[in-house]
Amino acid sequence: MLIQSFRTTQIFPLVILIILSAAMWFVSKSGTYGIVGETGMPLYDLVVRTLAFLPVGLTTIVAFLLFTSQAIHINHVVNKHEVLYKQSWLPALMYLIVAGLFPPFLSIHPILFVNSLLIFVFDKLFSLYKNQSPLALSFDGAFLLSMTALFYLPAVFLFVFYILCILILRPFSWRLWIVSFMGLFLPFFFAFFFYFWNDELMSFYEYVFVSGINRKIDLSHIFNVKYVLSVVIVGGLFVLSLLKLQTNYFKNVTKSRLIQQLLVLLIPIGILSVLFSRDESLYRYSIIALPVSIYLAYYF
Repeated sequence: MLIQSFRTTQIFPLVILIILSAAMWFVSKSGTYGIVGETGMPLYDLVVRTLAFLPVGLTTIVAFLLFTSQAIHINHVVNKHEVLYKQSWLPALMYLIVAGLFPPFLSIHPILFVNSLLIFVFDKLFSLYKNQSPLALSFDGAFLLSMTALFYLPAVFLFVFYILCILILRPFSWRLWIVSFMGLFLPFFFAFFFYFWNDELMSFYEYVFVSGINRKIDLSHIFNVKYVLSVVIVGGLFVLSLLKLQTNYFKNVTKSRLIQQLLVLLIPIGILSVLFSRDESLYRYSIIALPVSIYLAYYF
């Protein structure tokens, strides 16, 4: 019944969506999930220090609004670019359900901000297809994607996703590649300049290039016994969605097929960023929640 009511673009499912999100955040805040502390990355540390001045209740509201806006925004982007064969509120619902199955996703952590920026990147990159003015879009997408790494350093692996988008969605253009690399470079340039100006460049350099990314892949943290059932449910539905996609693949328009390919490729790239993460917390896996949610919506 809930799934059926979200198979439409009417406004009523949005009300249910907000209520469901609020209930999830209320339950999660009654548990042990809170704010992940400073990680050494400048933008996330700035957020943590800012939130420290706010009352606990207000901090929860800010996080709830951010998370709920992500669900609504990804739904808008999916419908705008016709990623699925029918417009609905299902991508937003699936995003909430995936997060609900893994409660640590509902804490305040770096990936929460990475996902917000990543949705804007999706919109920019998917708009490149047959666009007559791609330079501004490619620069904006690259700049925003590079900013995600200043929240969560292993997000640099998402640069691979950006390159794949340029290769798949656009014919070769040297100007486009130059603009793209400028966009990827500038946020780090500004960060290094800031630390240089404050005579902290060496400490930032040591964190980013020495301790920011784990150089030994540890597979022992991929599975958490506490959430095996959730992993099985999501994994099983994801496999079914891929089988359904394979069946209906050539019924979709070319742009939809290309975007669907890119979203599939984003999942192993996201997992790669998790494996090289210095942190061992489960929230790291929320970086693949966006593409997985879209495919679950495709299945339903």
